[in-house]
Amino acid sequence: MTYAPLPLTYPTQRHPGALWLVSRVPRPREIHEDWAEGRTPAIEIGRRFDVVHLPAEAVEGGIGGVRTDDVIEAAFREAGIAYGVVVTRRRDAYSVLVRAGTARTWVAGKGTRAVGIDDHLRYLRAPHPGRREGPGDFWLLPAPHADEVLAGAVEVRALLAWSGGSPGRGEATVTWGMRPPSA
Repeated sequence: MTYAPLPLTYPTQRHPGALWLVSRVPRPREIHEDWAEGRTPAIEIGRRFDVVHLPAEAVEGGIGGVRTDDVIEAAFREAGIAYGVVVTRRRDAYSVLVRAGTARTWVAGKGTRAVGIDDHLRYLRAPHPGRREGPGDFWLLPAPHADEVLAGAVEVRALLAWSGGSPGRGEATVTWGMRPPSA
């Protein structure tokens, strides 16, 4: 016996980014309900994506002049990151959604931290996927709609190198199979 699909109730059930974000959670309707009621639900990290948390100073270090959202967004895009960047409400950190498994090879430095399936506390406070400006948490770059659009460790490393917040200065370095620069 087959049942007719439940009717669409929440606007986010038509949003490609929202559908992708909730595609592997046990109760997606609760997430849609939270977004509809203005709450920021927690979505489990590690099933579909990992997250690399970057302090604002590590991202914005290479930006001269006024650090507007457009300029910061351009820096992410120049590094090859086009989707999946959440800005915290205090604007003190950026959370980059990266390919699942990235956290296992990430070695933290300069305040960066990766969270994946192996972490005990692995949840992302995900703002409404259509929320592209503050106040509150928002998506600096659109919520991803497919696994293929997620950034990898190489792109995050490129962003940090460009911005002057390259991990490893006096701390552990990030290794992704790339040769370290010779001293």
